[in-house]
Amino acid sequence: MSLKLRIKHIWNYILLQLSLILFAFYLTIGCLFLFTDNWIDFVPVGRNIIGGILVIFGCIRFYNSYRRYRIKHEKILALKKEKLHLEEVIDESKHVQIK
Repeated sequence: MSLKLRIKHIWNYILLQLSLILFAFYLTIGCLFLFTDNWIDFVPVGRNIIGGILVIFGCIRFYNSYRRYRIKHEKILALKKEKLHLEEVIDESKHVQIK
């Protein structure tokens, strides 16, 4: 795998991991709003709505990030196969004798 493809693959994986961290953050904060009384002084009314929105937003955000990761991963694999095929064609053309 060439350096550009490797960097694209690593960057794609890092973005997936960061979106997973954000998903865990939104899920944690949403569950704190939903199931605890920690912020009852700051938000006495509507904690359930805020918690539900945070959980749903985190799930949607992670789903979109995972889908984007899979699409980019498939493109990277296709580029890798194309590059390997091109290298094979070049190697074969070097071995062909011109008559």
